[in-house]
Amino acid sequence: MERSAIESGAPPTRIVDHVAGEATPIMPTLTEEQSRKAGQVILDYLANAREGHKAFRAAYYDVEGGRFSFRDFRLLVLFSASDGSVRFKLGDGAQILTLAMLDIPPEFAQEAEAIMIRKAVERGHFQDAHTLARRARMRSIHYQQSIDDRLFQARRAADRIVWSREVLPQLDEARAHLGERQKHEVAIIESVREHIPRARGDTRDRLIDIMNTMEDCHERHAALFRRVMTASEEFRRLQVRAFRADDRPDVPDLEDRILVPLLSAPMNVISDTSDEVGVVFAAATPPRLYDLALLFTSCTRPGFRHDPGVTDDAGDLVRLQRVPPEFDDAELQAAEDWLKGAISARTRLDMKSAIREADDQGLAESTLRCVLFLMLRSWCPEDDPLGVIASIDGAIAHERAAGDNLVLAKDASR
Repeated sequence: MERSAIESGAPPTRIVDHVAGEATPIMPTLTEEQSRKAGQVILDYLANAREGHKAFRAAYYDVEGGRFSFRDFRLLVLFSASDGSVRFKLGDGAQILTLAMLDIPPEFAQEAEAIMIRKAVERGHFQDAHTLARRARMRSIHYQQSIDDRLFQARRAADRIVWSREVLPQLDEARAHLGERQKHEVAIIESVREHIPRARGDTRDRLIDIMNTMEDCHERHAALFRRVMTASEEFRRLQVRAFRADDRPDVPDLEDRILVPLLSAPMNVISDTSDEVGVVFAAATPPRLYDLALLFTSCTRPGFRHDPGVTDDAGDLVRLQRVPPEFDDAELQAAEDWLKGAISARTRLDMKSAIREADDQGLAESTLRCVLFLMLRSWCPEDDPLGVIASIDGAIAHERAAGDNLVLAKDASR
């Protein structure tokens, strides 16, 4: 409950460590390993790990329906936090069970407990004050969770609720309640601080624990008070955003309309559009702006807004130098003739055999690279210059080629 309200859940190791620390005072004979094992067993039961983290199911009799029904609930919910870590958060079922133990509203319970803590400290009943302070801390967590839930529901339906009628009265009550709680908590802290110099032994430690607990409640209520005070402004921004029309440009989907057709297109089509494709994937990237003033300056420049009255400065344009093809026509023809002759003699040629035979014949290194290029090119039937059937037979790990061992065979139909 505490981690769910403060840090959006707790990692499993922290829960196990906490339960292990609680188990040791109950049974001092437990070793550290046994205590951690007890914590892990308890965590597994709460998360229903034995049933694959499925929801618990409780049976009850439905009076209106006249039959038994079931209700599924979770005590702990496993989720991934914003930093990528795995955490557990208190489920709705656990919140209902915990809040059901409170017989009175949390606001009234906090008021009553604050008075009881002050009286217990004034009368020297420090053990009772310590117990009440720990209970008040849990009440403050319950109350914070209830306020967070109200604000969360309001944010989810910012365009459908009437803020002044449905939420604002509750926030006014919460603001007044939190203001009173802070006054009482400061009074309790000051009263406890006066007793600490005269206390000794366990009594002093207990008073220090009471003071730290009440300071924790005071800090939580102060943060919640600030959040309640700014909730109206936050809701106003959400409403403005909800009724603002989105200006979404109609741009093509990169994967469905560009990348997939590009990968499935024949080589001759891609070669005809290589310049346009290169421009698309090598588009200019604007520089990153880490300074807010520089961002405003860049956004307000006429050239940034593409004003029609501003002419483009072509002083930075440089003509691209075309990269010459790796293989010329004569070398492609020589490699193609060599491949056709090798396949005719063997009826089947794989990359390993082609490299070995080319080395035995003293074929030039550039021509051998061209041979391997043509073999890879033959994998696509639409772009096959040899008229063969390509398949894969194992793998090849060679300094000139690595990966699938491509095999070319004669195509009887061609």
